[in-house]
Order: sequence, then structure tokens, then C-alpha cells
Amino acid sequence: MNKNFLAVALLLSMASPGMAQKKKAAINDSNTPLHLLQPDYETPYGALSIDEIKKDIDRVLRYLESCTPTRVVDKKTGKVITDYENMDQNAQLERGTFRIGSYEWGVTYNAMLIAAEATGDTLYTKYAMDRFNFLTEIFPHFQRVYTQYGEVDPLMKQMLTPHALDDAGAMCSAMMKIHMNNKSLPYQQMIDNYFNFIMYKEHRLFDGTFARFRPHNNTMWLDDMYMAIPSIAVMGSYARDHNAKFQTEAAKQVLQFSERMFLPEKGIYRHGWVEGLTEQPNYHWARANGWAMLAMCEVLDFLPNNHPQREAVLKQLRAHIKGVASYQSGSGFWHQLLDKQDSYLETSATAIFTYCIAHAVNKGWIDAISYAPVAQLGWHAVKTKINKEGQVEGTCVGTGMAFDPAFYYHRPVSEYAAHGYGPVIMAGAEMIKLTKSKHPQMNDSGLHFYNSPTGQTEPIFYLSNRPVSGASRKGNNPVAFLIGDSTVKCGGGKGEGGMWGWGSFFQEFFDDNKITVENHALGGRSSRTYFTEGLWEKVLPGIKEGDYLIVDFGHNDGGPLNTGRARASLRGTGDEKQNVVMERNAGTETVYTFGHYLRIFIRQAKAKGAHVIVTSHTPTNRWTENRVNRCENTYGKWSKEVAEQEGVFYIDLNERSAVKFEAMGGKEQAAPYYVDGVHNTQDGAKINASSIIEGLKELPSCKLNDYLK
Repeated sequence: MNKNFLAVALLLSMASPGMAQKKKAAINDSNTPLHLLQPDYETPYGALSIDEIKKDIDRVLRYLESCTPTRVVDKKTGKVITDYENMDQNAQLERGTFRIGSYEWGVTYNAMLIAAEATGDTLYTKYAMDRFNFLTEIFPHFQRVYTQYGEVDPLMKQMLTPHALDDAGAMCSAMMKIHMNNKSLPYQQMIDNYFNFIMYKEHRLFDGTFARFRPHNNTMWLDDMYMAIPSIAVMGSYARDHNAKFQTEAAKQVLQFSERMFLPEKGIYRHGWVEGLTEQPNYHWARANGWAMLAMCEVLDFLPNNHPQREAVLKQLRAHIKGVASYQSGSGFWHQLLDKQDSYLETSATAIFTYCIAHAVNKGWIDAISYAPVAQLGWHAVKTKINKEGQVEGTCVGTGMAFDPAFYYHRPVSEYAAHGYGPVIMAGAEMIKLTKSKHPQMNDSGLHFYNSPTGQTEPIFYLSNRPVSGASRKGNNPVAFLIGDSTVKCGGGKGEGGMWGWGSFFQEFFDDNKITVENHALGGRSSRTYFTEGLWEKVLPGIKEGDYLIVDFGHNDGGPLNTGRARASLRGTGDEKQNVVMERNAGTETVYTFGHYLRIFIRQAKAKGAHVIVTSHTPTNRWTENRVNRCENTYGKWSKEVAEQEGVFYIDLNERSAVKFEAMGGKEQAAPYYVDGVHNTQDGAKINASSIIEGLKELPSCKLNDYLK
């Protein structure tokens, strides 16, 4: 017998008997088809419920409430001090399990605000506000003690006189977020004190990038992306003036950190960078990568859509998420050193990555299909580290910087490491948002996310994420169906990449109780491909007598007939046709005119008893001299011709919006309303929607006007 075979047999006989017997029993004692046998996952797997996520983070909140008191005591007698006016150098914060003024707790306060928004539970906001109200009340009294005696409680000293970004950044951003919504709160003194240090006193490199003097002169710490940059981004919205200054500073810091510390070939950041080194240390500590990713999410949350550096920051975030996702372990955790699979699995970094990836999906910055399961698996891992008391286990303790692997491999973990609590709460909160907005479902034994409930429990081998036609109908009320390209609905219709279609705002003009709007447009489609790819055949069954169909095509109807994306229709409105051989599959297709495809939509909708409105396509931000280029001799002209021939309504959207953009002064003035030459920002899309409504009002015989607000 082959010696190698014997060796393998011996190893198998010595393998974990539990796992081997479990798999053998499943095969021998069950009639279940082998592909449906349940795997033995290390952590839970599958769809989550909002209730169970809420229960997990509620348990953490209750634990933190019990161990983070808000009292001042005399350090000699232990007695509680309530007369702050007369306290002396013996006054100190009562010591709880965690420091309520530390950066870790700044992260936790930020997490509480996220959780309150996601759950609607005011106990989370109350936790943060109770402690901020307490700290701002005692702040001036401890300031007096420090001035009078030259010494003060060390926990208060880091608030009174910050000496590192750790002392200031996370606390400052959380305070500003609360204060923006309630200016009557007495937070201004502490906010000013924190921000003055961050912006004007922290050490920087020659180009203004934040740096430290430890462990070497002019050392950049990746952690400082979070310790500093988010507070500057928030100040861009918080400040009464100089908004652009702070927005630009935040974006600049992200890009300058990334230039030195991001490794494109790995898709992750190094932990430290030292000015003047020929070879930089390449240790990719997980939590520091988490801080960097979290910082970029915060910046994008507060950076205006039209900011010139927004796209660069978004591109950097996407590259980082792509890289980090590739290092996730099969258990859902990430390793202490991301690229070292023999380093231990760490909780706080896993929680931060889970939050950031879920947040990016919720914001439309990355694809839900690709990345929502990564976040869900991360949460499954994190929840196993929340014990019955609500403590978070498996978190690496506070960590400096070193240039050897042993330092990171052997950092202790503890449930008393404060760094885990905020990330766990924010991860759970964002997973609640994700579960509400996307729809996780087990499909053929794997977890997948869908844009709407599938209504199926059996394995789904083909499922469109597009909304079911007519599903929004209320009783016998009519539905207005929109079909078109990305200028009507860009991506999922939620501002992915800062791009919006006008259809995302069309419902706002109508009475929800009388009519609903369904946006069935899809980016990249032409009149031809909307029909040939089967999109129209999914819309048509939902149309009933008395409904409305609005048709907007033209942007994608040019180009090649049979190569590349092969989506062009023939020019004009006639009966011409052309047989072509398709490059992608060598099959044949008969291509018709633009007008031919429009007539299909119109006639089939009218046969159902629907009223049809055809529009010209949206104007681009392309100008000749001081005039927006029109489609008056091409797709606008042909759309109008077909509408007149078929006896349906026509609105010249292209002309109406072009006039509005020209009234702004020129291409430069119109630029903030565009993401590129074609796609609009939110404000630009709203202009196009309003143009259609204006055109609609000039069609008195169109009964769709009866449903306007």
C-alpha cells in the first residue's frame, strides 16, 4: 500500500473525533441531500432579526450604565462632593470601570448617538447626555482647582489641558453632534477647548499632516486619522463660519495620511510611518486600520457632495474596504495583524469593520450584494463576545507602536479594555439599519441580501432585486410607473456615489394617500436594452387601468449596435431595422429605431388602460458658448414625434431644465448640480423633477395633476 495513503489515513484517524463523527453521522443517518447538510460553523451564520441585535446592544448599555458613575468624590474620604464651588485638590471623579472622559469613551458616546438613531431608543442618547451634562457642569470648577492648586485629578486634567489627540478628538466630535441639535446645552466651553488643541496645537509635519514625537521624531500613527480628522469634519457643519476651511482640512488629512500609509498592493494601511526612513515598517494592526476606515466614513458623512475632494476620499474608502474584506476569517473575525493569519482574532477591530462596511452599504457607497454579507458575518462574530453581563470580551488592550510582530501578537486582551464597547454598540446599531433597508435571506444555504423581501423560502436560483411592479399600490389607487435610465434612477436610487436620478424625488410632489410612484428605471439602459433585457416585461404586468407611465430615454441610445455595451437603437422614429451579430455571444439581434421601442412601451401600456407621458431626456452639463447643449434635433425631437403620433402627453424636460441651468450663469455655476457631465447631484435631480411637474401643470387634460399636493 502507498506510504502517503497510510500517512493520510493515520492523520484522519487522529483528527477531531467530534467533527468527523458528526459529518459521518449526517451522511449515514440522514436522508437529507448531501448539498443541504448543515455545516459546523465556528460562529453563528445566517439572517439576523432586529430584535436580537437590539437585545445584544441593550445588554452592553445596561452594563455600562452600572459601571460608569457620574459623581465627584473626595479621594481621601471617599465621600461624594455636591458642593462644587468649594471643592479642593482632593476632588476627583469617582472611579468606575471605565474613564468617562477618555477617547475610548468618546467613541462610545458617538456610538450611543448612532444607536439612538437606529433604534429610536432615547436611553442611548440619555447615556451620553447624562455624562456630558455632568462633565460640562464640573469642568469650570476643576479648572478653578487646577489654577488655584496647580494640581488636579488626572482624569480631569486631560480634559482641561489636552496633550494628545487621544485626549480631545473623539470627545469633541460627539459633543458637537449633540450640541448641533440642541444649542442650549452648555457644551461650548469644552468643545472650544478640545478643538483649539486639535486644530492649532497638535504637532504636524511640514505639510500639515498630524504626527507625534513618539516613538521616534515625526512619527505618524494611523490611529490619529480617527483621533483628529472626524472632529474637523464635524466642525465643518458645526462652525458658524469657515465651514469650507474645515471641510478641506479634513479631506486633506485623509489623503495625506493615505499617501504615506496605505499600501495599494495589500489594500490596507501600515500602523506607523517615520519621517526619513528608507524602508517603512509594515505592520498592519487591525484596530488602527479600523480607526482609519471609521475616520473616512465620518468625513464622508459631513463632507458636502460637491466638495472637490469628496470623490478622492470615497475612492480611498472603497479601496480600503475591498482590501480589509479580503482578510476576514471564516469565523467572521479579523486578525490582530490583518495579513498574519496566525495572529489572534480580535473583537474591537472586527466591530469597527462591521460598522464601517454596513454604514458604507447603507449610504450607497459600496454594493450591498458584495459587502452586506461581510458585515453580517462580522456581527455574528462580534455578538459571541458579548457575555451575559454585557461585557465585551476579546478586545486588545491599549496599544502603542512597535516594529516587530511579537509586540502585536502578544498584546493582552481583556473585557476591561474600553476600546471594544463603542465599536460593538455602533456595529449593532448599523446592522439594525442594514437589516431594515436591505433584506437578508438564506438562499441555497448561503446568506444573501436583497433590495426587497423575496417572499420565498425555497432556494432562489434567479431573483431580480428590482421592485415588484405594482407592489406599492394602495387599495384601488393608481400608480405612476417610471421607466428610464440612470438619470431617472441611479443605482439603488439612494444617492450612491453622490449621484441621484429625478425619480427618487418624484413622490414628494404627490399625495401619498391618493397615488404612489414606482421607479423602475435602471442605470445604463437604453430604450432598446430596457426592452430586450426583459425589464419592461416585469413592469407591464403590474400596470392597471387608470395608472400612469412616464417614459424617459435617450442618453444611452447612441453608440455601437453590436460591440461593447451594444445598447444603441437606430436613429429616428421610422420602421427601419438592422440585423447585427453580437460581439459578446456571436448571436444575432434585430435592432429597431428609438421610436420603435418607445411605441412598444406606449402601446402596451395604453392597452392596459394606462395614461402615458413621454419626456425628453435630462440635459447634460455640456455647453456650447453660454448655452446648454440640447437634444432638440435628436432624441428630444423623436420623443415628441412619437408622443404626438401615439396621442400621448409630452414634456420637454431637456429644454425646461436647460433653461434653469443657463439662468445660473454658465457651466461653472451649474457644476455643483452635476457629479459628472451627465449624472446629477441631489439638488440637480430635484431640478429635473420640478421641471417635469411644471410641464405636467401645463397639460390641463392630464389627470395626473389631480394627485399633486
